[in-house]
Amino acid sequence: MNTIRGLPRSHRGWLFDLYPTAEGMTLWFVDGEGNKQCCRDRFVPSFYLHLRPHEAERVKALGRRYHLPISLGRDRKTELYTGQTLDVLQVNVHQPTRLQETVWTLERFFPHFAFFNSDIPAAQMYLYHTRLFPLAYGEYTINENGWLSGFLIDDRFDAVEYPCPELTVMTMRNVNDTVAPKYQRALQLEISYDGSSYLLEQEDPTEALQTLNWHLQRCDPDVILTDWGDASLMPFLRSLSDRLKIPLLLNRDPNAGYFTTKESSYFTYGKIVHKDGAFELAGRWHLDAQNSFIMDESDFEGLYELARLTQIPIQHQARTTIGTGLSSMQLSWAYRNNMLIPAKKREPEDFKPASTLLLADRGGLIFQPVMGYHEDVAELDFASMYPSLMEMHNISPETVNCHCCYNNKVPELDYTICEKKRGIVPETLKPILAKRAYYKRKKREATSPAEKTKYDRRQNALKWMLVTCFGYLGYKNARYGKIEAHEAVNAFSREALLSAKEVAEGNGFTLIHGIVDCLWLKKEGATEADYENLCKKIKERVGVDITLEGIYNWILFPASKMDSLTSVANRYVGCYKHGELKVRGIELRRRDTPLFVKKVQAAALECITDAKTIEEIQTEIPAVLRTVDYYIRELREGRVNPLELVIRRQISQEPNAYVNESLNAVVAKAIEEAGIHLSPGEMIEYIILDHTGKKKPEKAKPLALYDLADGYDVEKYTEITLKAIETLLQPFGYDVEKLNEVYGVKRIKNRLKYIKAGSEYVPTSLTSPQPISEHKFLRELAFQGNLTKFRHCYEAPKTEIETPSKESYLPVLS
Repeated sequence: MNTIRGLPRSHRGWLFDLYPTAEGMTLWFVDGEGNKQCCRDRFVPSFYLHLRPHEAERVKALGRRYHLPISLGRDRKTELYTGQTLDVLQVNVHQPTRLQETVWTLERFFPHFAFFNSDIPAAQMYLYHTRLFPLAYGEYTINENGWLSGFLIDDRFDAVEYPCPELTVMTMRNVNDTVAPKYQRALQLEISYDGSSYLLEQEDPTEALQTLNWHLQRCDPDVILTDWGDASLMPFLRSLSDRLKIPLLLNRDPNAGYFTTKESSYFTYGKIVHKDGAFELAGRWHLDAQNSFIMDESDFEGLYELARLTQIPIQHQARTTIGTGLSSMQLSWAYRNNMLIPAKKREPEDFKPASTLLLADRGGLIFQPVMGYHEDVAELDFASMYPSLMEMHNISPETVNCHCCYNNKVPELDYTICEKKRGIVPETLKPILAKRAYYKRKKREATSPAEKTKYDRRQNALKWMLVTCFGYLGYKNARYGKIEAHEAVNAFSREALLSAKEVAEGNGFTLIHGIVDCLWLKKEGATEADYENLCKKIKERVGVDITLEGIYNWILFPASKMDSLTSVANRYVGCYKHGELKVRGIELRRRDTPLFVKKVQAAALECITDAKTIEEIQTEIPAVLRTVDYYIRELREGRVNPLELVIRRQISQEPNAYVNESLNAVVAKAIEEAGIHLSPGEMIEYIILDHTGKKKPEKAKPLALYDLADGYDVEKYTEITLKAIETLLQPFGYDVEKLNEVYGVKRIKNRLKYIKAGSEYVPTSLTSPQPISEHKFLRELAFQGNLTKFRHCYEAPKTEIETPSKESYLPVLS
C-alpha cells in the first residue's frame, strides 16, 4: 500500500499506539533510534441507521435531548447478502470518546437490526478509514500545533518481510503472586530492565510507589510486561495510588486515563471460559503474559503479525480472541468496499427438510483407529484443509445459496455457491494462507536459530487464525456467519478425506486411522519417496496440499478409559524414525494431570523411545515396570513433593451453585469461604486429601490453603499414576488391576500425613518412615494475609534411581 495525505516530510518511524480523545485520535510514533513522537489527528467516526427519511428528525431531537455531539447526513451503502444499495442515515459523532454512549442512547429508541457500523471501536474505525495499521512504517508529517497533517506509508498490512522497532521492555511482577492473582494479599514488587532486577522492599506503600515512579522515569519503557497484571497487579497499584493520592507514571501520556474492561465468563465449544478484564495504558503498552493467548503461543513476533493483519491496536490484539481478529479483517474489507457492517448477525438458518438436516448436521469425517501398537505407519496431513477449501470453493455466508446462481456444487447437500462474485471470507483468508505458506518455507530454509524462531512464531500465529476461521463461520454471533456455509465446508472436507482414502487404498496402502484432515497409512516396504508420491496424487485429486508429516517406528492408539474395547480418535503417542515423540491426548499432554504423573509417564516413554519395533517395546517392559516401581515407592513412602501432586481444573459454575460434593465443588466452596470469589471458567489448584470423603468431608484442599501436615491421598494418586501407565501397557495385558498385582499395592487405611517430631518431619505410612530435617523440608512461599496460613514447599531428597538387573527384579515381572 502506498498512501499519501498532505506533503511528506522526513519523520520516519512506526505507528506505535493510538486511542480516541474528545478531539479525535491521539497517535504515538517511534523511530529507529527509539525516539517517541505524539500527535493528534482529527477524526469523526460514523455509523448508519436504515430508517425512513422523516425519522431523521427524531434522531436530531434525541441528540438535542441527550446532548449528543452528532450531526446527520445521508449516504448510499451496499448490503452484503443481497447486494442491494441502501439509502441510510449517517450519524457523525464529533467526540470519538462518546461513540459508544451515542450508539447505546439511540439503540433504546430504534430496533437493533437498523444499526450498521455501530459497534466498531473508534481506534479500529480510524485504522479502517485511513488504511493504517499497527506498526505501519513510513513518513509522518506533524505540524507546529501537534496535528498530523499527512503521511506516506511504504509498508503493507500483508507484507511478509517488514522491519520492527527495537523497544525497551520492563517486566513487573508481584513475587507474592505464586499461585493465582486472586490469592494476593500483599505487594512485593520485582522490576527488571536493562539486564538488572530490583526488589521493592519498602514497607511504607508511599515509598514503594515513589520508587516505582523513579524506575519508570529512569527506564521509560515502551512495554510493561507483567504476570497477572490485568487481574491483580495493575488494579492493585491503581487503588493504592488513588488511596495515597500519589500519581503513577504508568502512562506515557499524562493527560490520558487507563483503558479498562471488566472480567467475564462465557460458554464456548462445550466449556466455560473466564477472561480477565483488560488494563491498557496510553503511549506505552501493557502486556499481561497470563492474559494473552497469542503472547503465550507466539511471543512478540506473532502479536505483531496478527495486529498488522487485523488492524487492532497492539494492546487490544494481545487480549482479544483469534475469532475477533479474524472478524476485524472481514470488517475492514467491508469498510474498504463501501459495504454496511451489521451490528448484529442478521442471517437466520435457511429452511430445510428433515432429510437435508440429517445430511447437513454432521462434522468432519473420522475413521475409528485400529487399537494398539503399529509399526512403520506414516502420517499424512492436509495443509490448512478447511481454510483452503473455503478459499478454493468460494465458501462465504453471502455466496452459499445465493439468489443468482443454481449449481448444486456442495457434495451431498446440493447447496449453491455463487459464481459471479468472490465472498468476504475467502477474500480475507487469501492473504493469511499465502503468508503462512511463505513463513513455513522460510522456516525450512532458515540458516540460523533466530531466523527459524522468527518465522516459526509468525506462522504459528497465522495457524491459529486459520484454525479459528472454520468454527467462526458457524458461530451463532458471528457478524458474517451462516450455518449453511459451515455445513458446506464440512461436506467438502468429508469428500476430500474420502477421496484421499480411495487414492491411498488404490495404491496399495492400508488405512490405520483418519481424522478430519489427517491420515495414518501403512504399506509393507513403503519408503518416504512412496509416501511423497502418494501426496502428489492426492493433491491432484482433492486440490489441497497434503504433506508427509513423518513415518513412525511405532505408534499407539490406546483404549478408551470408558470402554477398554474401543479406541479414541484423538489420543495417540508415537515415535518418528528420526527419534522425536509425538503425543496427543494422553495424560502427558493434559493440563489437569499432576506434574508427578506426567513425570512417571514421560519416564516410562523414555524407556521405549529407542525401540524400532513392537517386539523391541515388549523387551523393554521390565525396564518400564522397574522405573515406575521407583516412583510408586516414592509416592507411597511420602518422598514426593506435594506441589507435584497439584491438580488444576476449571470450575464450571459459581461455587455456591454446585449441588454435589465433587472435588471441584469442595475446593471452590473452600476458596469462597476464605473470602476469595472465583467466577465460572477460572482455574482452581488443589491437592486431594481423601477423595472418598469418608474420613472427613474435606476431600481436597486448595493449594493456597494447603499445609504440609494435611498430607495427600496415597491411594488416589497411586490409582491416577497407574492409569497413566495402563495407557501405554494395556496392549500387553497390563491394566490397573495387573499393575496393582505387580507392585503389591495394598490399601493404606489412613491418608499419608507428616508429623513433626522435634526438628524433623516424619511421614506416616505402612513403610519405614524417613525423617527429614525441618530446615530442609520447608521453605516459605507466600504469606496469605487474612487467611493466616503459610504455604510451604516440600523439598524431596535427591535420590538416585537404582536400576537392578532383570534377573534380580521382582519375579512377577517375568
